[in-house]
Amino acid sequence: MVKKIFAVGMACLLALSLAGCYEYRGPYTRADVEEYLTGRYPDETINIRQEGLQTWECWFDGLPDAVFQVWVGQGGGDPVPMLYSRLVSDEAEVIPAYYLEQYQNEGGSLDAWELYDEILDTKYTSIADVTPALEQLSAFYDWIEGKPLAQLMPKGQFKFQPELPWRTYSPQFHNFEEMVVHGPQDEPEAVQEALEDSVKKYYAFYQLPCDEFSQTELEEYAVNAWPWSPKPRVRQGEVVLPPELFTGIGLESGVISYGGLYTLLVRLDFDVKGTAEHFTVTGADGHSYEFSYSFWEEKEMDWANNETITLPVWYHLRDGYPVGVEDETGWMYRGPVIGLKGGWNIDTHDGHFHFYMPFFEITGFSASWDND
Repeated sequence: MVKKIFAVGMACLLALSLAGCYEYRGPYTRADVEEYLTGRYPDETINIRQEGLQTWECWFDGLPDAVFQVWVGQGGGDPVPMLYSRLVSDEAEVIPAYYLEQYQNEGGSLDAWELYDEILDTKYTSIADVTPALEQLSAFYDWIEGKPLAQLMPKGQFKFQPELPWRTYSPQFHNFEEMVVHGPQDEPEAVQEALEDSVKKYYAFYQLPCDEFSQTELEEYAVNAWPWSPKPRVRQGEVVLPPELFTGIGLESGVISYGGLYTLLVRLDFDVKGTAEHFTVTGADGHSYEFSYSFWEEKEMDWANNETITLPVWYHLRDGYPVGVEDETGWMYRGPVIGLKGGWNIDTHDGHFHFYMPFFEITGFSASWDND
C-alpha cells in the first residue's frame, strides 16, 4: 500500500512538472455556491443567479448594486502537490470599489489615495503633505461606518519615502520606507502620532535638520527609540562601555548612520571636521576618512529570476580612495550607514587586500550581541 501511494505521488509530481496534476471537483451547483458564501458571511442574506455553466452572479440584500461573481478556480494539494478545483469569488474587490465610487459620486474626495491590490495607498515626505490624505481617509471611514459589509473596506497605507534609504520590502523601492496603517477602527489622533514618529525616526536616525520638528524633539525621540541597553555591548578592549555614551544615536539592524558615527566621534574627542552630513576624521587606526551623504553612485546588481536592477550605493573615502560594498541590495549594507559588526575585503592600493571592519578600525571599538 505504501509503495502504491508513493507511486501515485511520484506520478503526480512528474505530471505536475510536465502538464500538471489537476482534479476537477464538480460540477458545482447553486447549493454549493450558497454553502460557500454563507460560510463566509453567516449573518448576511445572499442572492445567487447562475450566469454560465459554472459561474454565478451574486449580491447581498443590503447592497443590490454591488454585484460580484463566483466561479471555479484552482487550489493546491497537500501532501501530494496536485491542483484541484474550488469556488472563488471577488466580493472583496467589488464591494470596496463600489463604496469608493459611491462616496466620490456624493462629493467625497480621495484624490490623495490609490487603490492598489485591495489596499489604499499614499506616499509622503513630510507631515504637511500627508495631512490632507489623513483627513480624507478619516472622513471616508466616518461615512462608511454602519454600512453593510463595511468590514471589507481596505485599510490605508501611508508610506513615508524621503531621500535617503532605509527599510524596504524590495530593493526596487530603494528609498526609506516607514509604513503607517490606518484602518476604520483606528483613531485619527493615534494615526497622526504614528505619522509624526515616522518622520522623527528618519531625521533622528540620519541626524538631519527637520523643518517640522525641533532639534530637541528629535533628540528626545532618539533617546527613547534607541536605548542601547542591555544590548549591544560595545567594548574598548575588554572594557564594556556605558550605554550612555551612545544615547540618542540611532541603531537599526545593527547599523548607525554617517551622522550617528559623527556624533559618536565628537563625543570621543576625535578631531572631527565638518558636520553630520559631511565630515573628515583620522580614525583610531591612523587612516584618514571622509563621509558624506552625497557620496553615492548607481550600480547594477543581480536580482531574482536573472533580473538586473539599478540601485544607489553609498561609499566613503579611506585615505582618499572610495570603499563600499559590492552586490548587496539591503539598505543596511549599501546605504549611508556603518555596521557595528562585520566587514569586507578592500583594495589597499599597494598590491594588497585588507579585511576591513570600519566601525572597529575608525573608533577602536568592537560590538557584540552576545550574552557574555
